[in-house]
Amino acid sequence: MKSTTLIAAFAVLLLAAAAPALAQKRGHAPLGQRGGFLIQTDADFGGETLATVDYEDDYSQDIRAGQGLALSVGGWFRPIESSTLEIQASLGYKYETTFASNADISFSRTLLQLEALYRFPNGFFIGAGLMRHNSPKLEGDDFFGDIRFDDATGFNVEAGWRWISLHYTGIDYTIDEFDVEDIDGNSIGIRFTWRPGERWF
Repeated sequence: MKSTTLIAAFAVLLLAAAAPALAQKRGHAPLGQRGGFLIQTDADFGGETLATVDYEDDYSQDIRAGQGLALSVGGWFRPIESSTLEIQASLGYKYETTFASNADISFSRTLLQLEALYRFPNGFFIGAGLMRHNSPKLEGDDFFGDIRFDDATGFNVEAGWRWISLHYTGIDYTIDEFDVEDIDGNSIGIRFTWRPGERWF
C-alpha cells in the first residue's frame, strides 16, 4: 500500500476515533425524522496519473484517477426508529478535466454508493460502505484515443460533523482487454451533504 494511501486512511480513522469522545461531552439530542432525501458534493484528490497536459507557460496539469468533483443524489433512513444507525444510498457523477481552452481532456465515471452511518448525539458521525464506479472513461479529445476502463468496486469510509466530512475511497481500475497493471484510483476528499430539514449549526 502506498504511503499516501496509508496517510489518508489514518487521517479518516483518527477523526473517527475522536468522534465518540467528543460525543460524550453533550447530552442526547432528539433523533428527528426517520428518513429523507440527500444531495452530496465531493471534492476529491489523489490516485495515479492518467495523463499530463503541458502548457506554453511551462505549467503542466495532471489528470489523476482519483481526482475530481462529484455530485450525487439519494436517500437515507433509519431501519430502527430509536437507533442512531442509518443506511444511505446515492447515485452520482464524478468529473475531472483540464483548464486548457483548446483541449477537453477529461476523466468521468458514474458513482453508486451504499453506506451505513452511525451518528453521535452532538452531530459527529462515522460511516463505511461500498463504492461502485461505472463506465470510467478517459477522453483524449483527439490528442489520444479514448480509454474505457472496466466497472470497479471499492469501499468508502468517512467521518464528519453534521453536513461536512472527510472521506476516503479505495478503488482500482482495470482494463480486461489489455494486459496492464491495476490503476490506483484511491482518493481522499471533502464531502458536503445536504439533507432537508436538518440543522447545519
